[in-house]
Amino acid sequence: MLVECVIDELLKLVRKKLTIKQLENALFLMKAEIDKADDEIIVIEINPDRTDMLSTEGIARALRTFLNVGSGIAEYPVKKSGLEVIVKPGLKKIREFIACGIVKDVRTSDDLIKEYMHLQEALTTTHGRNRKKASIGLYVLDEIEFPVIYRPAKPESIRFAPLGTETEMDGPTIINEHEKGILYGPIISKHKKWPLLIDSKGNTLSLPPIINSNTLGQVDMTTRNLFIEVTGTHKKTVDQALNIMVTSLAERGGNLESVTVNYPDGTSIKTPNLTPKKMRLEVKDVIGLTGLSLSDVETVGCLQKMGYDARIKGKGILEVKIPAYRTDVLHPVDLIEDVAIGYGFDRIEPSIPQTATSGKLLTITRLKNKIRDLLVGTGYQEIKSYVMSSPEIMNTKMLRNRPLTTTGNPKSREFSVLRNALLPVLLDFAAQNQHADYPQRIFEVGDVVMPDSREQTRTKQVPHVCRLIVDTCVNITEMLTEVGFILRNLGLASRIEFAAEKAPEFIDGRAGKILINGKTVGVFGEVSPEVLNNFGIGMPVVAFEMELPIDGTWAL
Repeated sequence: MLVECVIDELLKLVRKKLTIKQLENALFLMKAEIDKADDEIIVIEINPDRTDMLSTEGIARALRTFLNVGSGIAEYPVKKSGLEVIVKPGLKKIREFIACGIVKDVRTSDDLIKEYMHLQEALTTTHGRNRKKASIGLYVLDEIEFPVIYRPAKPESIRFAPLGTETEMDGPTIINEHEKGILYGPIISKHKKWPLLIDSKGNTLSLPPIINSNTLGQVDMTTRNLFIEVTGTHKKTVDQALNIMVTSLAERGGNLESVTVNYPDGTSIKTPNLTPKKMRLEVKDVIGLTGLSLSDVETVGCLQKMGYDARIKGKGILEVKIPAYRTDVLHPVDLIEDVAIGYGFDRIEPSIPQTATSGKLLTITRLKNKIRDLLVGTGYQEIKSYVMSSPEIMNTKMLRNRPLTTTGNPKSREFSVLRNALLPVLLDFAAQNQHADYPQRIFEVGDVVMPDSREQTRTKQVPHVCRLIVDTCVNITEMLTEVGFILRNLGLASRIEFAAEKAPEFIDGRAGKILINGKTVGVFGEVSPEVLNNFGIGMPVVAFEMELPIDGTWAL
C-alpha cells in the first residue's frame, strides 16, 4: 500500500530533522520503502500487515520510537463524553457491530482532510475487506443531536442527499445509481432491511457501508470536532479500525473522547478502548529464532524502540504491552520479529551454519521439469497463470458443476475460487490473445486445488499438466500422437491406454480419456463449440489435461 506524505509535515510529526537518505535508511530497516520522492512529497510503500502506518501520522509515530525520539507506547488520553449511540434490534444478521469516538480540536486544512480521507479509504479497503467487514464514517460533531440511533430500515423509507450532492435519493436509487452504491451496494442489498445511522432529530448520518449524508458527513476546513463511527460484521475488526483512525487524528493535536454504545441485549460498551493488550515473551525464544545473544534488558530496549511497553517479570520472562492500534501482533513470533527489527537488521552479523546440508529437487519437481522440456521440445509455449480464478471460468463457461474451493472475503469475484483444473484457465488465456498469430500452442504445468474433507486443510493440492492448440484447423490425432510421445518418454509406454470418453466440454465422438495401469488420469479432445462461444474464441481448439502423481513417481 502506497502512502503519500508531505515531507515537512512528516518530519514535524517525527520531531527530528532528517535527510531523504536518512529517512530512506530508517524506513528500509522497518520493512517500508520509499517509492518516489521530490522536494515536497514522498511516497512510501507500507507492508500490508502494518495498517497502523497507512497514514503520515502512523508512519511518524513508528519512526519516532525507532529513531529514539520517543520510547514505548504512545499515550492518548480518552475522556468520557457522556454521549450515547443506541443500537436497535434487527441488525444482527445485517451489520451488527458499531464503535464510535469523538476527536475535538483536530487540525484541518485541504491537505489534511485529503490525508484523513485517504486513511479512511485505505483502512476500509485493507483492514475492512473492501468495507465488507468494516467501514468508517466521519461527521461534523457540532451538527449532530445525540443520542445517535443505529437501526435497520426498509430500503424505500431511506431518504437523504448522499455526500457531494444536493439531491435527495431513496435507498434503492442510491444502490442502483450512485457510484458508491453500485460499488458497495451488494454488501447489504441482499437483506430485506438495511442499516441506517440517524441522530435524535431524524437527520441521516449515513447508509453504512455505502455513503455519508451531505448534511452531516461533509467535513471541511472549518471543522474542528469530529464524530467517527465504524460499522461492520466483525467486532474486533471494527474496534481496531476505530483505534487506528482516532489515534492518527490525535497525532494532529486532537483530543479523544469516548462514546457509550448500547446494544439491544443490554450490553453497554465505551469506545474507543485504547487499553494495551498484554502478551508473555520468553527471551530464550527470541534467541532461538533470531540467533541474537540478547539479555533481558536488551530485549526490552528493542521492544521499546518498536513502540511497545515491556518489563521483566522474571529471569528470561517479559510482559509486553501491545498498543491498541497494532493489529498485526497475533503471536509471540510477531514480537520476536519486532525485536530483530528494533535491534537492527544491519547490525546482525552473518554466520556459517554449524551443520552443513545439501539440497536436491523433489521428485515431483523433477517430473514437472521433464514434462516442460518435452513440451517445449514439441513446439509448445509455457504460460504461468494465477491459482485463483472465478466460478464462471472454472465451471459455468465449461458447462461443468465441479466442487470448488472458495475464498473468504474475496476482493473481487474474478478471484474468488481456487482453480480445480487447468483447461479453463488456458482457454481464458487463449480468448484474451486472439490478436496473436495462429497456430497457438500453449501449455501449463501447475497445481490445482480440490476440496477434500479428509485432509487437514479440507483441500488437496494436485499437480496437473494441460496443453492446447488453437488453429484454423485442428487434428485430434496429432494431439493424441503428442500425448503418446510424452508418456513414452516418461517410461510409460507399456502402461498407457486410450479409451472413448464423453465430457460436456468436448465434442461427442471426438474425446477420450488417458489411462495408466487401468486408472483414468486425464482427458483429451476437441473443445465443443458451446464452450468456445462461452469464452468468445472464434477458432477450433483441441486440448488435453492430465493429473500427475503427487509423489512424482513417473520421474523415478
